Amino acid sequence: MSQMRLSFLLPLVAFGILALVGGMALYGTLSGSRDPTQLPSVFVDKPAPQTNLPRLVQTGSTTGNNVSVTMFQGKPVLVNFFASWCAPCRAEAPALEMLSKRVAILGIAYKDRSEDTTAFLQQYGNPFQAIGMDADGRTGIEWGVYGVPETYLLDSNGVVKLRHAGPLTRGVLETTIFPALEALGS
Repeated sequence: MSQMRLSFLLPLVAFGILALVGGMALYGTLSGSRDPTQLPSVFVDKPAPQTNLPRLVQTGSTTGNNVSVTMFQGKPVLVNFFASWCAPCRAEAPALEMLSKRVAILGIAYKDRSEDTTAFLQQYGNPFQAIGMDADGRTGIEWGVYGVPETYLLDSNGVVKLRHAGPLTRGVLETTIFPALEALGS
């Protein structure tokens, strides 16, 4: 009888521990106390991956002109992966607008349709100097993107200096992005 009780309680205790760990992780994410740098990037202090994507035209289509990180050679650039279907991307729109006054931003629309991206930009603003369409997500994979939004700061030589997973907020700008820009002389 006690063996039967143990075989019932053991999975129940294991589930309880798993639920507790999952709940703590969810709380940390929702409260903003979880450090997004827990997700390291292998590209920090290394050259950014070569990026060559179709350019979004504001009419909701793409052109034969491609967008590349090398367009920004000689000056720092922020590379921001975003999507119209991403709620945190909407939340970070004001921070990106603020940043666009200080540094060039290359937007990469991740697994999105050009019409949806255009509608998103019309509603939330367009802080980007150029937007590339990563419709199949391959570029995101090459960059090691875990999910959107995700932002990388490149120096004037195209070397990744910083990676931030999650939405940019005023707090993230003040504690992370602005100091990193100042270190680059921007």
